Amino acid sequence: MAKAIAEVLPNTTHRLCLWHILQKFPEHLAHVNNMFPDFQKDFRHCIHETITTNEFEEEWASILVKYELGENNWLKNLYIRLDKWVPAYLHSTFCAGMSTTQMSESMNKFFKDYVRSSTMISDFVHQYEKTLDARYFKEKEKDVRTKSTRAILKTPLKIEEEAAKVYTRKSFIIF
Repeated sequence: MAKAIAEVLPNTTHRLCLWHILQKFPEHLAHVNNMFPDFQKDFRHCIHETITTNEFEEEWASILVKYELGENNWLKNLYIRLDKWVPAYLHSTFCAGMSTTQMSESMNKFFKDYVRSSTMISDFVHQYEKTLDARYFKEKEKDVRTKSTRAILKTPLKIEEEAAKVYTRKSFIIF
């Protein structure tokens, strides 16, 4: 699949789904999980909480040493392709605000009403543009509603008043 994507869509970044990778944990690392209760927590922290590639590399190396996993073939294979699934390596890749764990599920939901498997590529592009236009229109509607109505303030604080000017009504309620 990766070769086909690279050939047909050369400017596209092929990513691996982090959710699916983590689902294979029990299959490949159950023995480590059983021996070390903190292993999964440490591994998830390494993946989700590291911001820079250097930070990730340091934590990854520490995990391999701490849990004696330097020779684990599954982890070696993941490491070779870390630029396709580790968030710290994907900062420069535009993903429309979706994380790797959301990617396939969100995209399926996003296009479900607009595209079928039999859709031609030209129709797909047209439908994609319509989908984006619909999303843009909904955002603009929310902006207009925010600018043309007054939020009900719960305090006399200036910060709440300023937040009411900036946030959509739905977001302001959360604030």
